[in-house]
Amino acid sequence: MSAKPPMSRATAKYIALLALTMIVFHWKTVLTDQFTSIVGFEGVNQTYAWLHFWVRSVWSGHMPLWDPYVFGGRPFTEEMAGYYPVRLLFALVPLNRNDLISPHFYHEYLAFTRFLAACFMFALLREFQRSRFASFIGACAFSMGGVLGRLPWPQYMESCVWLPAIFLFLLRALRSEQRGRALAQASIGGLCMGMSVLTGGVQFAMIQGIFLAAAVAYYAAVHRKSSGAALTGGLPSRLTAYWPREFSILCVIVLAGLGIGAVQLLPSFEYGHLSIRSISGGWLPTDQKIPYDRLVHGMWPQSIISSIFPVGEVMGGEEPWPHYIGALPLFLAVIGIWKCWGNLWVRFLVVLALITFAYSLGEFSVLFGVLYAVVPFLWMARGAARFVYLISFAFAVLSAFGLDSLLEGAGQIQSWAPVRPFLKWSAILCAAALILPGVFTQVTVGIWTNLSLVLILGSCAWIFRLTLRPLPSSARVLLAAFVIFDLGCFNWLSANKNELVKSGDEYVQMVTLRNAAEFVKMQPGLHRARVSIPSEPNIGDFYETPSMFGGAATALTDYSRMSPHEDLLNVRYRIKPVSTPEPGAIYQDSLWKVYEDKTAYPRAWMTHRTILEPSHDAAFRRLDTPGVDLHNVTIVEAPLPSALYTSTTADTVRFTSYNADDLSLDVNAGATGLLVLSEIWYPGWRATVNGKSAEIRRVDGAFRGILVPAGKSHVELAYVPFTFYAGAGISGLTSLGVLAIWLVYRRKSPAETVPGME
Repeated sequence: MSAKPPMSRATAKYIALLALTMIVFHWKTVLTDQFTSIVGFEGVNQTYAWLHFWVRSVWSGHMPLWDPYVFGGRPFTEEMAGYYPVRLLFALVPLNRNDLISPHFYHEYLAFTRFLAACFMFALLREFQRSRFASFIGACAFSMGGVLGRLPWPQYMESCVWLPAIFLFLLRALRSEQRGRALAQASIGGLCMGMSVLTGGVQFAMIQGIFLAAAVAYYAAVHRKSSGAALTGGLPSRLTAYWPREFSILCVIVLAGLGIGAVQLLPSFEYGHLSIRSISGGWLPTDQKIPYDRLVHGMWPQSIISSIFPVGEVMGGEEPWPHYIGALPLFLAVIGIWKCWGNLWVRFLVVLALITFAYSLGEFSVLFGVLYAVVPFLWMARGAARFVYLISFAFAVLSAFGLDSLLEGAGQIQSWAPVRPFLKWSAILCAAALILPGVFTQVTVGIWTNLSLVLILGSCAWIFRLTLRPLPSSARVLLAAFVIFDLGCFNWLSANKNELVKSGDEYVQMVTLRNAAEFVKMQPGLHRARVSIPSEPNIGDFYETPSMFGGAATALTDYSRMSPHEDLLNVRYRIKPVSTPEPGAIYQDSLWKVYEDKTAYPRAWMTHRTILEPSHDAAFRRLDTPGVDLHNVTIVEAPLPSALYTSTTADTVRFTSYNADDLSLDVNAGATGLLVLSEIWYPGWRATVNGKSAEIRRVDGAFRGILVPAGKSHVELAYVPFTFYAGAGISGLTSLGVLAIWLVYRRKSPAETVPGME
């Protein structure tokens, strides 16, 4: 029996059409230079800026572990994942004439990410034995609609795209009769889940984990009662389901996902214990359970209509996510529920969508309150509305079931009789809503609502047509175009550059800062800078100019307590708008001035006296005590192992190298003293003095201190975080294990071939 080709020509055609569709959806940013998705403070100073640091780290040949250019230095994996392999594409593209990542390629990458989502959903729907055309429509609905169609944060989008792939391999594992084959499929599902974790979108990876647990529990409960029930659309299963088997499949997926994501998770957990996060009401320790009243409020009850009217901001709270997948796909989803209710996964997705909507109401929902109280770590998702992601996923899958029901039942007039009154009255109501504002001018309807009414009218016409007779190929093209047009109308992720200039374009502002940032960087010695404007730009990650700020929602606790002492943090230069009347600028261009503060502390210095404080809090309180000159005295929190001696000669400290993850200094001390570095203390930094290991102490509340003997010494520091290397080892071993399992069980037995999968 000859093996089937991995992909038929028909399937390849639809994959190509999905690629073309993503280009059409992103036409503003991919086909022109007049629009951009790099908008807003977060879009410019977080994701886009972090990518610059990541790319330069990769080009220099090392992993991006420590970012010395922002917040006085901090680990890079706290918010931006540095290990998602797909991002290596950015390292293959040269910087543009502004020495920045090409915005055009950035937009192409977003389109490619959405293309991955479409391909994964297409494969999942083919697993459900949906036709290629229905799978294409469902893939478009998922990738361009719902939460995925509105996410402004690329790392979250990257995480969201993996759910269809995870579910696909879960289904294959559940229906595999051979234990080894089930293990192999579950392992690949875990690989996909690990990729979701590596994106840095851990909150959506958590949602995916909850989805998996619910799916396995549901399948085990239902399939046990009816072992002959079809897993994917009516095929008989010869395997009686038992809870241990389903639970073991779930464990393999989750453990493999956590194992592959360990290189991201372990450093993040360490960072969580030493950092604070910015949430409603101020800062809060990252590892502390968010108080109920400080969570992002959920959707408002009227958000239910966002399934058909995606009007965004009025739907609720800080994060209003519509579950809009297109008017026609939504109607198809309703038909899929009606016609395919006998399919156990259709029932599961319907119940899932209902429960998810109840949960997404947040403070309005008892379900949300109870789960917040009893489910560990669920508070980390922070916003209940993010779970709407599962609703849009469920609707997209159901739309493919509905479309196939219409295509297969075309011309069966009696079976579609109940639908026609609904279509008629929906069309009448929509027409009336469109006409009345034109007749009675005191009645006003928003333009987006009017557009939705037109699309609903068109959807009614399409469904009526689908019930009459089979759809020819030309009509299928028009139907697909209608869905793509619908979803494209509500693509609000890009902005007109000309309009941005009027309201304030953070990207353009960053480009104008280049010369000032380069001037600061060229000044002799090591020093930090600040841009003295509201919403301070992240010049550190953009231009490798060490600064006190970087766009992020978290910060190290010690840094936040030290930040009022900018002189101690080596802030020597301030960049201010050219309109600043203050005299004494050492640099000026058409937009910016640079001022120097010569009272700032150096990046490193020697002291020969200490003040012992019994606690970390006491050390910070001592910083504000009048008369304490930290040029000459150091605050320590534990006795030193050897005494310090007053120097009769001047000490000298000179940096011989300074890189992201390592630095070295030559010190000439007149007597045994304490080398103090204006670098934030953090676990994982290792030091040697004259080749011998030396302890790095936390001094002055947040800095690094190293004992140095009298005379000439060479001091080296390197960032060697145990959490990263342990996580990398776990991730590597898990990946090798998944590969080994797949190679052993890669051959599919004829009995397990899924009809319709190619």
